[in-house]
Amino acid sequence: MHHIRDCLPDLKTRVNVMISQFQSLLNSYGDAVEDKGQTLLQIITKFASAYCATIEGTARNIETTELCGGARICYIFHETFGRTLDSIDPLGGLTTLDILTAIRNATGPRPALFVPEVSFELLVKRQIRRLEEPSLRCIELVHEEMQRIIQHCGTEIQQELLRFPKLHECIMEVVTQLLRRRLPPTNSMVENLVAIELSYINTKHPDFHDAALVGTLVKNADQDDRLKVPSRNKKPNTSVSATPNLIVSSTLVQEQVERDIKNNLQRSMGNMGSDTNLSATNWLVNLMQGGNSSGKGIDSKDASVDNSPMVTPTHQGKSNTLSPQKAINLLPEVPTQTPRKLSPREQRDCDVIERLIKSYFLIVRKNIQDCVPKAIMHFLVNHVKDNLQSELVTHLYKHDHFETLLQESEHVAVRRKEASEMLKALQKASHIIGEIRETHMW
Repeated sequence: MHHIRDCLPDLKTRVNVMISQFQSLLNSYGDAVEDKGQTLLQIITKFASAYCATIEGTARNIETTELCGGARICYIFHETFGRTLDSIDPLGGLTTLDILTAIRNATGPRPALFVPEVSFELLVKRQIRRLEEPSLRCIELVHEEMQRIIQHCGTEIQQELLRFPKLHECIMEVVTQLLRRRLPPTNSMVENLVAIELSYINTKHPDFHDAALVGTLVKNADQDDRLKVPSRNKKPNTSVSATPNLIVSSTLVQEQVERDIKNNLQRSMGNMGSDTNLSATNWLVNLMQGGNSSGKGIDSKDASVDNSPMVTPTHQGKSNTLSPQKAINLLPEVPTQTPRKLSPREQRDCDVIERLIKSYFLIVRKNIQDCVPKAIMHFLVNHVKDNLQSELVTHLYKHDHFETLLQESEHVAVRRKEASEMLKALQKASHIIGEIRETHMW
């Protein structure tokens, strides 16, 4: 008897602890559903409140292992999306040759006196289009996070949703459809933001300071070119005065080469008529002397014509008919690429265009980095928060669906029955132990 009396306090404590545990377990399983309409409306309201609280960061149970909800959306805006835009090179994908080609194409057949503005607009629009893809990817990341919040919007509501699996599926479907319907307007708005930037290149933007400096840059470059011109012109004059013998000897060599070619052609074309021989020889000599504007070349040409006794207007016409029929293309083909060193003016024009593109691209990137998160919050996040509860009530609160939606899981019903029976047994044991302690033992 004394042993029983000594063990009763510990036994009483253990029974009370177990009663508390099973009471909490029974509360988690919930009571039997009496008013199904009221129960359904309470679950919808709790879920909508928990979902919005997770986005706003006011949930009771804050996650400490990872970012979720509004904190993760903020991270996507300012870390993922922001760093992606900052990593885009304003001149990425543009080479000096591309810029020079755009400048030439913008001038048409006329040589440009100034840097054409059209080339700047074409190239900067090409760079601005690169901002659209990261912006659309940002929308996808936010959409995925809002979809993930459904599974992490509060332990209390999650327990009730596990109690009614059919209701849980329907809530997930309604929220998923709502998020999916908001994707096209959000994507369209972000695409329009980029299209707005492409539609008008505002060279009078208050932050576009480099546009006002272009005139100064060009003027300074022209002054530098004028200072370099006299020095370039002096070198050829000095070399001519210092080496007159070289020029004379080169002229004698050219005359000797022309005479040798003329004699060889006369011997090789001996079977043909003298008219044809002389005309072909004169044609080749004239071709070799083409571009020579000196008086020596003209005199030698006239002498070659006058010294031939067979040359008459009739003979000249015949020689023209015997001239080569195939046209000779003396011009090179249009180059697709020019692997050469740029002239000072070309280099200056390319530098001006590069500076303008970089300056204006940074302005547009700043605007996109600010406007895209705002558009996503307005068209996607805030719209879902404001309309979530009404959407759930509209699609789920129907009297003919009460029975289906509030059908409990068999697992939960069995566990509730077991917990209820165990709780009754523990309460009865506690009552018996209390009666024993009140009995006087001798």
